Amino acid sequence: MKMAFSAAVLAALGSGYGAPVSAATFTADFSVDIVDGDFLVGDTFFGQLTYKDDGLSGVGTELVDLSSGLLSLSFDYVAADLSTPTTYTEADDDVNSGFPLAVFEDGELTGLDFSAAIAPDLIFQFREEPIGEFGFFTDDFSTFATNTGTLAFAKPTPVNEPSIVVALLAITGLGLRRRR
Repeated sequence: MKMAFSAAVLAALGSGYGAPVSAATFTADFSVDIVDGDFLVGDTFFGQLTYKDDGLSGVGTELVDLSSGLLSLSFDYVAADLSTPTTYTEADDDVNSGFPLAVFEDGELTGLDFSAAIAPDLIFQFREEPIGEFGFFTDDFSTFATNTGTLAFAKPTPVNEPSIVVALLAITGLGLRRRR
């Protein structure tokens, strides 16, 4: 029994030694301050995205979509009446557009490309305007009323995931329990 337990611990240790570091999962909160326009000026809205960093090199501009590490996106905004709180997610984006995208510059989260219809003639969008400067706007296609805002990200925080240390502690606990 002691030999089998020792072999299991050594196998677990050996499998992690020298192995590449696995992708980390991060969550980043963001806010949009409406700074100009025909409605909602002065209001602030919040969102959150979760992503894996395994596809990021940390060099230059990199885009992460739902097929390359973006796990979830939510944005708390308003419904068509411009007052009812509504949460929009990655599922609300135009699936044919290839979005949403999280945009990284030299490894740092700097922007989003994401849009959703609030009503048939009313959408909001996160996008680059112009290249390198990210903006947010809502556009009412029937009245051409617009509003714009600034997008700010909090520092991404790692999501705790089980590790080999936890597994080893569990194995060690089982081995000690059997000895008694």
